[in-house]
Amino acid sequence: MSELQRLLNDPRFRATDKPKREPNAGPEANLGNVLRVVSSLNEQAPLPTPQSSPQDWDALIHRVQAAARQAREVEAQAREREERIEHVLERVRDDITASNERARIAEVQARDAQVRAEAQVMAAEERAKAAEARARAAEERARHAEEWLARVQDAIMSEFTGLTDQAAA
Repeated sequence: MSELQRLLNDPRFRATDKPKREPNAGPEANLGNVLRVVSSLNEQAPLPTPQSSPQDWDALIHRVQAAARQAREVEAQAREREERIEHVLERVRDDITASNERARIAEVQARDAQVRAEAQVMAAEERAKAAEARARAAEERARHAEEWLARVQDAIMSEFTGLTDQAAA
């Protein structure tokens, strides 16, 4: 138990054993007792002062130097790692920037290809519509031509039917 704890537990200094004081009253007379007890404790237990040899001091200095050297090495390693991390981060930033640029270029190319494809589809649709219109027109002309051929055949058959019958007789 510490000396202070022992003093606090001493019945001579407990607050319950003391009469209540006025708030503005001066210090109690027992303060002198506390000081006497504390000073007597200091006299009773002098602090040991270890005798150190120069070898102990040399060992301590070597330990301090070794600890300082180790701290410098750790600090240097930490700086080196930090520089490597910064370098890696810079490369990653550059790679991200380059990737973003490639993606942007690819998007532009894709949009251009889509526009060209849409234009080609529209042109093909227009050509198909024109071809269908030409086909309908050709079919209409062919139907008219067939009608005319049928009429010409009818006319020929009706006009020359009598001639062929007379030549056969």
